[in-house]
This record gives sequence, C-alpha cells and structure tokens, in this order.
Amino acid sequence: MFENQKFIASAFSIAELPKEKLPEVVLCGRSNVGKSSFINSLFNRKNLAKTSSTPGKTRSINYYDIDSKFYLVDLPGYGYAKISQSERKKWGKLINDFFTTSKNIVLTVHVLDSRHKPTELDLSLIHI
Repeated sequence: MFENQKFIASAFSIAELPKEKLPEVVLCGRSNVGKSSFINSLFNRKNLAKTSSTPGKTRSINYYDIDSKFYLVDLPGYGYAKISQSERKKWGKLINDFFTTSKNIVLTVHVLDSRHKPTELDLSLIHI
C-alpha cells in the first residue's frame, strides 16, 4: 500500500517543524498506549519508530514522510510517564502550539487502550 516511509525529523519546538508543507496525519494518545509500535506495525517495519518498554520515551513531535504524499506525525504521549512537572508543561505547550499553528492537519487519530476506560486526560484531548 505504502512503498516508502522514512523518518524526517524530531521537533522539540514549533520552529523545528519541517518546512515542506504536506498533509499531516497526527497520532496522539497516552504515553503507554503504543503509538510507536502502531507505526511500525502499520508499515510492517521493526525500527521505523523507536519503541521502549518505558512509557514517555517520545519527547518530541516526530515526522515520518509517507511516499512523499503526507506526513505521519507522532506526538509525545500524555499521562503515565516518569517526567518532571516542568517537562510535562513543556510537552503540553508544544502539543497545544502544534495544534493551534499547523494548517496541514487532515486527520487526527487518537489511540486509546481498549482494555481501559478513557481517562480524564483522554476525554480532554477529544474536546480540544
């Protein structure tokens, strides 16, 4: 289905987002929901997205070029992650700035763990 997928960039600020404007499909969800594993599974690749057994390893906005037609954008997770309050605030600001400044989002996929009821954080993301 998709022939070429490649990691493009990790952005820790809005200024670091890729300059080339392609449609964006955004993945968001809790820190331990498996977004990176989902990316690898979707494209039948083992190491396209970095995975870890420790939640909260994705600390930046990660861009993947899919057939030079669109970006798959992996956002930092929220919820369970062993990080400081200041780091948590930085992630929140980064994600909020991303959603308010990006003009290229065509689809947002909110990944939930079906084994658990949605948390307050899950529900608040739905209402952004």
